[in-house]
Amino acid sequence: MAVELLTFLGLAIVAEGILLALFPAALARMMRDMSAIAPERLRWLGLFAAVAGAALLLALASTGGGAGDAFGDLGFPRLRALLALAA
Repeated sequence: MAVELLTFLGLAIVAEGILLALFPAALARMMRDMSAIAPERLRWLGLFAAVAGAALLLALASTGGGAGDAFGDLGFPRLRALLALAA
């Protein structure tokens, strides 16, 4: 389970790094604009993003993939089993 979590963390860092390298001015503007948003609203946006991400993972786990197991092919068989238990 730790390997999968570290893999997801690494992928998130790579994605953020690519966005920062490609669009530095836009990300700086977005961060400045976010500082004007109330913390309570940011908390709700974060909760929504977490729930949407979990729903996406559950949907992927329940389909099983047409050409193979989506999580098994990526080396995440334990994650698929965990998500199957949650469904």
